[in-house]
This record gives sequence, structure tokens and C-alpha cells, in this order.
Amino acid sequence: MSEPTLPAQTERAMEVLRDFVRMKHRLIPALPDDLARAKERLDRQHLGDKPGEMPRYGVCHRLCVVLSGQSEPLAMGELSEALDVPMSTATRLVDWLVESGYAERLPDARDRRVVRVGLTKMGLEFYQSMEEFVRQHVQRILGGFTPEEREDLIRLLGKLMKVMERCQE
Repeated sequence: MSEPTLPAQTERAMEVLRDFVRMKHRLIPALPDDLARAKERLDRQHLGDKPGEMPRYGVCHRLCVVLSGQSEPLAMGELSEALDVPMSTATRLVDWLVESGYAERLPDARDRRVVRVGLTKMGLEFYQSMEEFVRQHVQRILGGFTPEEREDLIRLLGKLMKVMERCQE
């Protein structure tokens, strides 16, 4: 049997990391230029309304993770539930991302009362830039382990996620 490659293990570790992000964990490293520009845009939008309050990038990243993984835009209630935040918080986050150009509100084809939310092209590009940045960091970190250690780590992190999910039920 051939030994797993670092890129293949990195992809598997990225799946586990996305699960961690969904569980409200935050990753706050130094940002490359494209992400720094996006952060500045979000800061201008957010801080223009509420000086002194820090934007909630972890929640916004979770929102992008949730929206990017859907086959169709989510209804606001579904988004609120997926983020595990009150509807008012989900609405504020969506307002912030819509005004920044990263998300859009869309009508529901079956029910005019329902508003759905999806990422715009710019929002998807922002999310993909974040994912690539994190992927590079994960690969750098995993490079410090032997292939066997990486396999063990990925397996154990996956197991940790399953245990944490069972504990939430």
C-alpha cells in the first residue's frame, strides 16, 4: 500500500478543520493582502455603525463555511440554526455581508415570505481565499510531522469531532 501524500492528508485535515469552524472555533493568524483588504471592507462597513465594537469574524467565517457548503441558498431561519445564533444576530451578520458585497438576499421560489441568503461571487472568492490561506497553514503545520504521525493526528481529530458531536446530542 502506498504512503499517503502530504497534499492528500492536508485535504483530509481541512475537512476536519472545517468541522471545527462549524463548532465555533476560531483561527486568527496574520492575513495575506487579499484577505486583509476584505477585512478592511468589512471593518469599514461594521465600524461605521458601531464604533468601538469589534466585528465577529469567526461568526462571519462560519457563515461563509455554512453557505458555501449548500446546494441552494439557505432561508434565514435555517442559517440562524446552522450558525447556532439568534435570528436577530443572523440578520445583522447577513446585513453586514450584504452591504459589503459578500452575500445577497434572494427570494424563495416557493414562498414569497421566505428570504434566502447566498454568497455572491465576491463572497465565494473571499471564502476560497480564506480556505487557501488556512490550507497553506495546515500543510505547513502537518509538515512538521511524519506521515504516520499525520495519519494518527487526522484520525484522532476526526474521532474527537465525532465524540464532540455525540456529546452535543
